[in-house]
Amino acid sequence: MQSNSTSAHFLSSHEDVLMKKILQTHEPDDYHVDSAPLLHLAENIIHNITMPCVVKSGTKSVQEDPNGRQDTGIVRSIKQLGQTIHLISREMLRYSSMDRSLHATTMAVLELLGKHSWSTKLVIVLAAVATSFGDFWLITQLYPTNPLALSIASMKGLRNKIEVTKSLEQKLKAFRYLVEKMVSVTKCMVEFEMLPMQYTTLDYDAMAAMKTQIHIASYWVIRSSVACTSQITSLIVLSFEQVHTSTITATWELWSSARKVSDMDNFLKKQFNIFHQQIENKINSGLSHLFEEVHLDNQKVLSTLFALKDDYPLRDYRSEEKVGVVVLRNKEVILFISTLTIKLEKLLLIIQQLQNHPQNESEKPFVIVWVPIVFSIPWSDAEERAFKKMANIMPWYSLYEPSKLSLSVTKFIQEMWHFQGDPIMVVLDTKGKVTSLNAMDMISIWGPKAYPFSVSREQELWEEQNWTIEFLLDDIDPLISYWMQDGRIICLYGSNNIGWVQDLTSQIKDITRAGILLELIYVGSSYDEDTRDILSTIIKEKLSSYLPQTTISIFWLRLESILSSKLRLGNTDKSDFIMNEVKSLLSFESSKKGWLLISKGSSTEILKLYGNKVLELLSLFQVWGHKVRKWGFMGAIRKALDPPSVIDHCNYYSITPYTEDLNEKISLCKKCKCPMEKNFMYQCKINT
Repeated sequence: MQSNSTSAHFLSSHEDVLMKKILQTHEPDDYHVDSAPLLHLAENIIHNITMPCVVKSGTKSVQEDPNGRQDTGIVRSIKQLGQTIHLISREMLRYSSMDRSLHATTMAVLELLGKHSWSTKLVIVLAAVATSFGDFWLITQLYPTNPLALSIASMKGLRNKIEVTKSLEQKLKAFRYLVEKMVSVTKCMVEFEMLPMQYTTLDYDAMAAMKTQIHIASYWVIRSSVACTSQITSLIVLSFEQVHTSTITATWELWSSARKVSDMDNFLKKQFNIFHQQIENKINSGLSHLFEEVHLDNQKVLSTLFALKDDYPLRDYRSEEKVGVVVLRNKEVILFISTLTIKLEKLLLIIQQLQNHPQNESEKPFVIVWVPIVFSIPWSDAEERAFKKMANIMPWYSLYEPSKLSLSVTKFIQEMWHFQGDPIMVVLDTKGKVTSLNAMDMISIWGPKAYPFSVSREQELWEEQNWTIEFLLDDIDPLISYWMQDGRIICLYGSNNIGWVQDLTSQIKDITRAGILLELIYVGSSYDEDTRDILSTIIKEKLSSYLPQTTISIFWLRLESILSSKLRLGNTDKSDFIMNEVKSLLSFESSKKGWLLISKGSSTEILKLYGNKVLELLSLFQVWGHKVRKWGFMGAIRKALDPPSVIDHCNYYSITPYTEDLNEKISLCKKCKCPMEKNFMYQCKINT
């Protein structure tokens, strides 16, 4: 085989004949096999063989998945290919035990792998080599300290030949280098087969040269794998003297194969990079017009964003299987775009809000796809582990291999969708049109009620929204929701001053002992350390009810989302009551003085008190408490707060349509601010 300095178009007569024989073995079916996880496992085995691995007493054990689970991709690959790997391993071992040439064994292996893609053929062969070498290496390393390894070594006749490995350093070095190059070739072929060729017309001659090199490289990787397996077998079946004598010849053969495979690897990588760049350029130019076009469905848009040749770019969170964008057809798609480091409380808030959807999973008109973005290329092993950990807890679809996300798409997300690192939720309708560049706030506030998550829907929801304690808490705690439905007086408070908290809770207990039914709930602040200390004291001294630490963080994140939503919609008017109230609360969160909100049930009347004024008012309960029977608790407090009225007599009235809960509501006079007396008016409907 010629090196990469010569065009792959011009094969020698020998190579031309070889090419025809190789292609005659290739009869692929349409069955998709995801071999990448298996290749990664084989690579790990080979990598660990290069490390010192003698087990000693007290040695730190290998880390396992805390949940005791294997990577689902590896499990699936082994289920699909395990029997074939065993069959190929046996076939390659036959070369050492039969009078058959290396070429004949290579062709026999190719015949057995005929139905698989070129990259899958090589993954299977490398898995067989890794398994054989791994078995041998484990025995040689564990033999001195492990009784089981000692017995197996004796059974294989290795016990008296273990020391031979000390004289095989150069041979093992050549072996490892060759296998590393074979892995590199295979990885390049896997990535090449994943290229979304549909986005560009590649140069015919360059593509022909690439395919030729792939076919020849496949032959030589398999041939080298057979040779490697033979070298492993020779350490077991040959005598001590034979092993020692054959070392020089074997080392030369391994280095020779390594150089040949290395040349092929260099050529394949060079061509792959050229093709990859052409496709990136095509995707980049197409993205700018993609969202301006009218589509019949969302398939073209999603296929371009998640472009892969195998059409299975997504991970199903239920089955953990690879799936295609076809599962998103006729659905509104929310792209949850983030880095790998997401604030847990923010994620829990979104999950909690969306779990309240009344429909079954299959009936939901929308789906969420997690699109993790990493700014460093390529991804590190730590980032891959972080992704898998997050993907396992995400109750949504996610990219199966986000590290393969097109650089053009990543750049588009950053520049056109303004992703800078904080999570965003871009909404695409059923035709792939962007209806919201960030629905994060409206989902945090209203959950599924915000469907279809458009800007117009967000504005509509704000027009309908009242400022109530019920809206503030939003079913954040089932017990508090019950208290509100029961018509109890709800008091929310926060402070980072434990002395103020103790004074407040003591005075509230005095009021409840007087027969006033109210619930005092600590909601802290977004400053975790201060809140954690106060919360610990509240729990220990049983001062009041409280929200758990995580729920407190969610409460404040919702407030931030409310303000963010208002500002993003352009609400800067000082008359926007809800926005001003939220601003006020957010300014309280770091206060050492403390604050208190008081409301009854789902009433739109909320009293807001701050600092020492709260303690002064409550300390005077004996003075104004007798007014509770006439005016109610809220009215009595308002009477105590407002200066004496200079109006001797007030004739203000208003007519309100009857509702079932009208008798429970207390209306305040807009003129003198006193509670209004209820009367009934009957009107004949004949003329209405």
